[in-house]
Amino acid sequence: MIKKQSITVVNALFYSVIFLCVGLVSAQNYRTPNFYSLIDSADVYIDDFPKKAEQFLDSIPKPITSTIKGRLASYYQLRGLINDKYEEPIKEFQNFSLALKYAKLENEYDIAGMVSLELFFNTYIIKRDATAFKYLDDAKAFYALAKNTNGLAEVSQMYAYVQFNQNNYAKSNALLLPNLERYKNIKDDQYYYMYALFMLSSNYAHLNNLDKGHYYFNSLKALQNDSTLSPSLYASHVVTINTCFAEVHLQHKNLDSTLYYLEASGKMRPAMNVSDTKQYFNLYADYYKQLGNSAFKNSYLDSLRVFNDQQFDKALKASLDINTALVSKDEALVDATDKRNTNRLWIIILAIILVALGIVITMRYKKIRLKIVEFSKRKDEYQFMQTNHEKLKVKVRGLEDYIKELKKELRAISTIDNSREQKEKTKALYKNLHHQSSTFLAKEENYLELINDVNIEFFTQIKTLHPTLTDSEIIICYYLFLGFKNKEIAAFLNTSTRSVESKRYRLSKKIEALDSNLTLIDYLNVTFKNSKISAF
Repeated sequence: MIKKQSITVVNALFYSVIFLCVGLVSAQNYRTPNFYSLIDSADVYIDDFPKKAEQFLDSIPKPITSTIKGRLASYYQLRGLINDKYEEPIKEFQNFSLALKYAKLENEYDIAGMVSLELFFNTYIIKRDATAFKYLDDAKAFYALAKNTNGLAEVSQMYAYVQFNQNNYAKSNALLLPNLERYKNIKDDQYYYMYALFMLSSNYAHLNNLDKGHYYFNSLKALQNDSTLSPSLYASHVVTINTCFAEVHLQHKNLDSTLYYLEASGKMRPAMNVSDTKQYFNLYADYYKQLGNSAFKNSYLDSLRVFNDQQFDKALKASLDINTALVSKDEALVDATDKRNTNRLWIIILAIILVALGIVITMRYKKIRLKIVEFSKRKDEYQFMQTNHEKLKVKVRGLEDYIKELKKELRAISTIDNSREQKEKTKALYKNLHHQSSTFLAKEENYLELINDVNIEFFTQIKTLHPTLTDSEIIICYYLFLGFKNKEIAAFLNTSTRSVESKRYRLSKKIEALDSNLTLIDYLNVTFKNSKISAF
């Protein structure tokens, strides 16, 4: 009953802790709705409708570190792509840096590879920083971890782009042409083929090989309706090549061809990036300069100045926005720190309570267990004593009967008048008495019962430790423990010394606790040294 109660208490504590943990997790989940769908929706519209994608991202409640935990890399990646669409390089760099940070934490290697490439492009093209190649190496490593062959193909194109950007057009072509078929065969995303054609068209144009330039440009334009390319991405590359051809023709004073490509670029103004727009205004200004039309030339130069002012204002606004964002982050960090400290305090309090409960229950359990062991021991001793008591009652009755018979014989002998006959009868009675006593002592079970009465502790212990021992083997152990030799034990048991030696050998085999360094007598002395033994 006591044991059952202790188990019930332990089970109650265990289930209480489980329910408490489940409750905390459930409460946390209840307080944190799933806003991942807003990220997925923004991803759908990012290429062609960046404003709508931004609205989905703005709908995510603050702090985003809690509301979209586990998807922060995707969130900042999309923010960076929107900044790229709006030509906000400062914000773009900041958001891609955050995307890389969380991609590493979330093991999002595809995102890590993509933003590393963007950071390389941003650092190398805009800042002209040689450390940009670290991002390129990182992109290659991340794409390798993700087993993204398309990403690795784009990394290989970046080395051609570096030569292209340094006006090493022939070297750029040498890196692109051997891999052109490889890029073309990436059917699930023709961006890589388009980008290679874009660089080849521009390279050959600047190398004054207009035939090959037009050949690769026509191949690029043939991808216009490809379903794997977003229209805005396709248009942004076509408008750059139009501007490039206009520049080359202007250098050769082919004014008609220059105007043709400038007009083609003008029809695609929304697809121009900052560099294309500046180039567009400069080329028109140079074109009208060669025509001798100062009014139109100055008009385009004015447009260029207005555009540069707009870009400056945009950069200034971006810097202010970043400062505001940093202030907001500091405030959010303070709030998060306070909340984390509060949660930590509650966790410590809960841990202290659980430890205290554990100590109380452990101490209670130990006390209950000691009582159970003590109760079991007393029960065994009581049963043993009760059994021995019954045996003693039987033995006493037997001895009483035997003594009565002896008294009868003594009375009969005392009535004999013949002294010789009386002596003979007395001698026979002595022999008979000695014989009966020897026979009684030779019966090992009865002998064991007699010495059990005065050595209960020894026999209880040895029976518990070695339940397979026979009564005669226990008797031998008892006398060995008392210090008797084999010959003396044989005399007490009315048997041969050889028989005692044989039983001692079997005992050494039956007691498993013995090893090669411990004798039977040593084992008995060590095991039962605290037992209270009385010699019989």
